[in-house]
Amino acid sequence: MAAAPRSPADRRAQILEVAVRMLESESFDDLSMDRVAAEAGVSPPLLFHYFKNKQGFRNAVLQASAEALQQRMSPDPTLPTSAQLRGGVETFFDAVVAHPTSYLAVMRLAGSGDEGMRRIYRGMRRTFTDWIVHALTELGLPTTPAVDAAVQGWQAFMEEIVLTWLDEPTMARVEVIDLCERAFYHLLPAAGLDAEQIARALAAAEPNTVLP
Repeated sequence: MAAAPRSPADRRAQILEVAVRMLESESFDDLSMDRVAAEAGVSPPLLFHYFKNKQGFRNAVLQASAEALQQRMSPDPTLPTSAQLRGGVETFFDAVVAHPTSYLAVMRLAGSGDEGMRRIYRGMRRTFTDWIVHALTELGLPTTPAVDAAVQGWQAFMEEIVLTWLDEPTMARVEVIDLCERAFYHLLPAAGLDAEQIARALAAAEPNTVLP
């Protein structure tokens, strides 16, 4: 029996999946609609039918890429809070290192004034910020606008550290992760949280926890 034809939504998703996979080995600027169509086994006019134009296609590819990266960066909710933070840093590091082309493309276009890319990039960052702020709330720590801003600033710091490491890997992976983790805990007091209060909250939730 012949397989049922794919729905337009399934076909569109398959095209994006192919494009995102191609980004793993080539730059975003080199990604052409014709080659994506050939790799996906469809005609180039079909891409224009689904994505309207080149810009619509580019935005859809980056959004799919950002969503895939976001899924890879999600920490394991079954881990203790401090282990989740460590795991979050590790998954962020590994996702960016494994897919630098996708991450850099989203980041670059977000900074170019493209409003669609800015929303995608901010959404990717916001998900991580919301998880950390929620974890702090669960520990009984106050979450203020200053804490929220500090967490977002820490993400920018971590992003720059990892991207710099990609260009000049002068540290071991574990050293980069240790640095990002320590920076987070040192930044919270600057946002108004008491260091001893942080230590007590973590100890109460996770006995024998020692701040990095």
